[in-house]
Amino acid sequence: MEEYEIGDLVVSYLFNTSMLEPELLQFGVIVNVNRNLRDIMVLDNAGYKRWYPCRRWRILRKKNT
Repeated sequence: MEEYEIGDLVVSYLFNTSMLEPELLQFGVIVNVNRNLRDIMVLDNAGYKRWYPCRRWRILRKKNT
């Protein structure tokens, strides 16, 4: 598991063999992390806050510390 932290900007892509390049599905900010379950809570671009498995998201930009 990457080192996900609250405040990181994350993206989720759709990968399909019929597409030339991956397509951006969602982007959001991490608002909570559960390291035991390897889940992250993301506030996405549609305004929804949900728990997701960390493998669904990739870090685009780490939180500035």
